[in-house]
Amino acid sequence: MLILDRMIIHVDMDCYYASVEMRDDPSLVGKPVAVLSPSDQIQVVGTCNYEARARGLHSAMSLSEAKRICPDAVFINGNLKKYRAVSEELHALWSEYTDTMEPVMLDEAYLDVTESAGDIDTARRFAHEIQDRVRDEMHMGCSVGLGYNMVSAKTGSEELKPNGYFELLSPADFVELMGDRDISEVNSIGPRTYERLYSIGLHTVRDVREHRSDVIELLGNQAERILDLADGIDDRVVTPRTPEDSKSISRSLTFLKDVDDYWLISDVLFLISVDISENMAKYNKRGGGVFVVGSYSDRTPFNVNKVTKKCTSATEIHEVAMSLFDEVPFRTIRRIGIAVYNLVRSDANQTTLDALMGAEKDDGTTDSMIEAIRKRYGMESLERKDIDRDTIRTIAEHMRTHRGR
Repeated sequence: MLILDRMIIHVDMDCYYASVEMRDDPSLVGKPVAVLSPSDQIQVVGTCNYEARARGLHSAMSLSEAKRICPDAVFINGNLKKYRAVSEELHALWSEYTDTMEPVMLDEAYLDVTESAGDIDTARRFAHEIQDRVRDEMHMGCSVGLGYNMVSAKTGSEELKPNGYFELLSPADFVELMGDRDISEVNSIGPRTYERLYSIGLHTVRDVREHRSDVIELLGNQAERILDLADGIDDRVVTPRTPEDSKSISRSLTFLKDVDDYWLISDVLFLISVDISENMAKYNKRGGGVFVVGSYSDRTPFNVNKVTKKCTSATEIHEVAMSLFDEVPFRTIRRIGIAVYNLVRSDANQTTLDALMGAEKDDGTTDSMIEAIRKRYGMESLERKDIDRDTIRTIAEHMRTHRGR
């Protein structure tokens, strides 16, 4: 069996903003769709689907030019809050495969699965399973690369878009694939650098590899890094985003079978609320908003959110979540989840006696509700410490199959 020092997966969502919009409105599928950048004052295309790209649209194109080139495209104002909420769900899904995940943007991340996978066959299974779950649970497409370092994993995810999988397991594989390609196609080599290389006639990866002295003379201290990348060498390590830095916490699960029991959904949302509140307490955070997301049995998604003045305890999160859930039509559910966003650090100096008494009361309420759930579903033992990201899906499936017994 092939043994690698490191096994890195890079996941990259395909046309992320557009994919979220097509998921939420299936009538858009097959049409050219352009999502306007949600963060720019001037309206420009943030991303577009492949149908729009085939018509000549691309990111950073002005709205007026895009309409001139493709007047029948569907233009949608971007919704960054929604994209961030979906991103948190994606990151939560991906993080089930490793504790060493580095989100790069909303729609992509590196996962070091060296320890969690243990061998190349398991790493491959992880990569394909991630791709399948993003499709089946999130109803979107992603491309996945498996590599021996970060640059090879990123190169792999770019190779067969959309919905592609590609692996590069050695520097020799990397050089064979990239040798005759433009140096600009190597991840981490920016425009200013490759334009300088162009100025001395070095255009391909092979050109750079074969003219090392010219590269050193041109780029000085930067040359070693560029030459390493051209050789497929990359000593960067996957650096997890620390939980303390997170602006939101989300959890979701997809049932193995559809659920049409309102109270079962409520109990599952409570368990999710417990897990989120425990994580918030661990890092001394409080939330300023709650997002409830899910999809029906026919895969139609729904999402509702509410800004709150205070959202810390499990009972508070659950109360807001249920009020939001009640705003959407109740139909058979396949996926359900909660995100608490606008996280800020709690100020211990502002803690009052009332707040302390409220916290004690909530601890009692939370434990009582967990005890009620334990009895309702015939679980011999279920404690707060047992409820976390890795166990909620298993607990929820037990609840689904033992409801009413």
